[in-house]
Amino acid sequence: MSTTTPSILLATSLGLCLSTTFSIGSLALSYTAIPAILLPTTAPLFPPLELEPGAKNQQFRTAKAPTQPLDSGVGDEQESALDIGATNTARTLRSQDPRTGSPSTSSYLLRQWFHLFSKGMHTLPPCTIGAAICYLFCAVMLPAPISSDLPLSNTTTLRRTCYAVATLLSAGAMVFTLTALKPINSALHSRVKEVVRQETEVDENGARSADVDDKRAETERLIREWGKMNAYRAILPLLAVVHAVVGLAL
Repeated sequence: MSTTTPSILLATSLGLCLSTTFSIGSLALSYTAIPAILLPTTAPLFPPLELEPGAKNQQFRTAKAPTQPLDSGVGDEQESALDIGATNTARTLRSQDPRTGSPSTSSYLLRQWFHLFSKGMHTLPPCTIGAAICYLFCAVMLPAPISSDLPLSNTTTLRRTCYAVATLLSAGAMVFTLTALKPINSALHSRVKEVVRQETEVDENGARSADVDDKRAETERLIREWGKMNAYRAILPLLAVVHAVVGLAL
């Protein structure tokens, strides 16, 4: 029988937890969150994201609630800018598409998607990278069996192969992100930057430009495609889980 040291057992268990977290999180994004933001509703899934005053070189950030009404005549320049941003957001949410009843601007969908993307970006990649490190540790540090009817090299090699494949599959999720998902990410981020640019542009009277509202259909198609590819990516860590379990059980 082959031996499994506490360190191998711990590393495998941690890797399994990280891999399943990545897969469940990705599938939840694709099959729950993405459909939810595309539903015909006037209530957004996430709070609308606005640019804060002075955030011209940044993407969406959550704006603070205005502290003074527009017609109060009280408050400094930043408070007035926040009031204008809040009014523009409310106007966007009230603008209805006659076909779906959902907010009709492309910027609304981009704000919702960017919220999802930002949360996932800080959570999911560390999970799959951490899982790959755990599986790699197991592949390298796997002890030889104490006794076995099979040749020693066969048993050890098979287990190490399982862990090595699990490592490659976990790392493959990031490779998938940087290859298959990159064109969709780039297209959506370019639209986000366009919304940011229009929000920060002002005319000679200090008025903001209108939201991007003529590309909603294309934006929705890209978001649906992103959700589909994100679901495909979730399969890789699941396959890594299978190989890691086999490597532990042998």
